[in-house]
Order: sequence, then structure tokens, then C-alpha cells
Amino acid sequence: MANIEKNNKIREKGRETRIRRKSQEARVFEIKFDANKISNQKLNSIKRAFLEGKWFTNYIIAKGVTESVPYKDYNVKKVNIKVNDAPEERELNVLSSQMKEYMIKRLQNNIKALTKLKKEGKRVGKIKYIKSLHSIPLMQYGITYKIDMERKRVHIQGLGDFKAVGLDQIPGNYEFATANLIERNGDYFLHVVAYAAKSEKAQNDKAVGIDLGIKNQVTFSNGIQVQYAVPMQERTKRLYHAFSRSKYDKEKKTRSKRGLKLLYKINREFAHQNNQKRDINNKLAHYVTCNYQYVAYQNDNIASWATFYGKKIYQTSIGEFRNVLKRKACTPLEIGRFERTTGICPNCGRSLHLDLSDRAFVCPSCGCLYDRDVSAANMIRKLGLSLWNIGETLAEGNASTSSMLVYIKHIPHVKASISVEARSPKLTDVAEVPSVRAG
Repeated sequence: MANIEKNNKIREKGRETRIRRKSQEARVFEIKFDANKISNQKLNSIKRAFLEGKWFTNYIIAKGVTESVPYKDYNVKKVNIKVNDAPEERELNVLSSQMKEYMIKRLQNNIKALTKLKKEGKRVGKIKYIKSLHSIPLMQYGITYKIDMERKRVHIQGLGDFKAVGLDQIPGNYEFATANLIERNGDYFLHVVAYAAKSEKAQNDKAVGIDLGIKNQVTFSNGIQVQYAVPMQERTKRLYHAFSRSKYDKEKKTRSKRGLKLLYKINREFAHQNNQKRDINNKLAHYVTCNYQYVAYQNDNIASWATFYGKKIYQTSIGEFRNVLKRKACTPLEIGRFERTTGICPNCGRSLHLDLSDRAFVCPSCGCLYDRDVSAANMIRKLGLSLWNIGETLAEGNASTSSMLVYIKHIPHVKASISVEARSPKLTDVAEVPSVRAG
């Protein structure tokens, strides 16, 4: 009888949560554990947790993912692993029952996803044994993990308290839900899913067109051109040179310990570089989505650009900038990949042939001087608005780009300027600067 009442309470609470979630939006916050504040004992415990997670995951795969029952298999305390072609028994002392339960559910969800893709006619493989585990699910706030905002600490079930960096980014009105404990290149993070009431996005009837390119990575229809790049550091190049000389056994497909240590350092350097590029893309997208209701861009085949401009594409990651706009813009307007936007006069619509070296052109019909990328951004804006049957009178106003220029110039590794060629006053607007942390 007591179990029936408990189950009914759980169902009722789950129903209330699902109703509440309909009026909320989710955000994922990344919290980093302060490596300088982790004792050796806790560091060994957290490493042991990921090791046990690998053992348990391979145990479930060997048993059969579809045959596993989460509420039965999470009680397993010992598993067999393969060591030099011989089975050995290992104890699971750190992983909690709830962690193991949701590791099973995660594998089962992977099987369902593969089955769905197979039914759609796509070629899929099977779940394979893993060599390492980098993510542990923490599904219940207050049980598997807790966050102390005042002391800036995170408590993980069975592992203890950890000093955390990045809790200041979480507003006080957010409701914590699930989380994932992440290991990445020797650092440990907590990815927390939090919910808050849905916030209204920009509803100002303002639109902007964005052209992505090689010379100017981002060009806006108001004439601002942005150039940025995060080049590979000399330290990374030296590490690669040393890594190329490390020993590698082709038969066993194993690398020497020195090679593995160098690979670990290389991955850390790349993680730092990717974080810098991600920071630039997020800050640019933050300004655009906060100030423009309609954001028009073209679905360019950026992957093919890498064939000829691989280094520049890698240093900028403009494809990620476009993906952020898709997710965050109030009304994203994506025009087709094969729509012509370059070499068209925004004033009269005259089409011209331009070589790659032609950075500006004069329209022979109306005599207007236009920058190549600015005119393309204006055409993208025009074509994007036509998808919603919105007229050209949208967002008319006085030309003012100073606030946008000031904001962009405060972003590290970014250069911004206003095109000196003429622009139509219809396509400019006034925008406000949102708060941002520079650096």
C-alpha cells in the first residue's frame, strides 16, 4: 500500500513538472571544477568514477542493452572485464545506483535512435565497446548533485564537494534539472540543464542580412564588416612535430606513453582554441539576436570552402556562427544555397559578373557604388524578408551603426569596420548595445 501511494505521488509530481515545463525554456550552463582546489583523494575518486563507468557500460553492452532492466541492473556491485584476453572481476565502489540506472537508459535510447535511423533507410552500425567514458549522467537535483551558490561549490553523490567556477552566470530564477559530469582533456565540468520562464525575444520589427565569407568573415547589411581569426599557437605546432616522431606499433595499433602524453597536451591546446572561437561566435550572435527580430542568412556550403580555404575556415569557425543564429534568432530567415546574392545592385536589381578579386562595383544602370559583401548582405536580407512577405519599409530609420561597432570592437581577436562604399539608407537602423563581458 505504501509503495502504491509513493508511486502515485511520483506520477503526480511528474505531471505537474511537465505542465510547468511548457511555460519554461531550457538553458545549459557549463560549470568548471577548479583543478587547483581538488585534493588528490577527490581527484582519484572522480577518475575512478569514470573508470567504473566504462566498466559498467561495457558490462551492459556485453549482457545486451535491450535485455537490461534499469531498476534491476543498477544493483550490480561487481562486473567482469577483459584483461589480456582473460576475464577479471572489478568492484563498483564509487558509482551510485542512480548513475548506473541512467547509464543503462542512455544506452537504450541510443539503440532506439539507431533503430529509427535504420527504418528511414540510413546505414547504421551497432553499439560497440568503449575505450573510455567522458560523461556520467546526474539525473536528479538534490540527490545525485547539489549546487551551493553562496559557497560556490558543487556536491556530487559519492564524490564529495568541489570548488566551482562559473556559477555567477546562472541567474537566481532558474530551476535546476538534470546534469552531466564531463571529463575533457583532464579537466572536469558540470553541464547543468536549468529552466526559467520563457523570455520574449526581440519584437522590434527590425531585420538584418548577414553574408559569410573568406576575406570578411561576417558582413552585415548595415555596412559593418567583421574580420576575426584564432590562429594555431606555436606551442601546438611544436607539440605536433614531437608527436610525429613518437613511436607507433602498426600491428597492435598502440602508441608509446610519450606519444599519448603529447596527444593529451595537443587536445588541451585545441580545446582552448575552440573555446576562443566559440566565445567570438556567441558574442556576435548575442548582439544580433538581441537587436533584430528577423535575421537573414544564406545556407552556404561552408564545408566545400575548406577545400581551398581550409586554414581560414578552421581559424574562424563561421559555420558554428550560422548554427548559433539558427538556434537563438527570434525569426531566422534562411535562404537557399543556390540563390544568387553576389553582384546584384540592391538599388535597381541589375545583375553583374564579378571576379573574386572584385571587392566593389559600380552599377552601370543607377551609378551606385557598392561593396561586394555589403550588397550581398542586402540581397540576403531582401530575399529573407520575401519568405515572410514583409515589405522593404521594415525597419526604416536613421543610419546609426556606432553602437554595434563599439560592441564588436570589444570582442577579443575581432576587427570591425564600416564599408566606405555607398549604402542605401533604407537598409540601416539603430540598435542598442546589450551588456557584455569583454575579454
